[in-house]
Amino acid sequence: MMLYPTVQDLTNDKVNRYKLVIATAKCARHLIDKSNLEREEEEARRLETDRFSKDQKPAENDILLTEKPVSVAVQKLYDGEYTIVTE
Repeated sequence: MMLYPTVQDLTNDKVNRYKLVIATAKCARHLIDKSNLEREEEEARRLETDRFSKDQKPAENDILLTEKPVSVAVQKLYDGEYTIVTE
């Protein structure tokens, strides 16, 4: 299985693969926490308006439902949406 973007595409003289792993893990955790918070806020809004149903499905625009958080994090690092801060 080929990974895209490759490790060589994401590393350079300032960012080695160890920093890349740490940054990817932190980014994935941030995405998971953000997704969970948005889901909890949506559930609270539904409870307040009395339209909450246990059979209701989650929002379709939640990207973490279709892709793994690490894959999303790597793509966001590659696209420049997140950056790795070095000293």
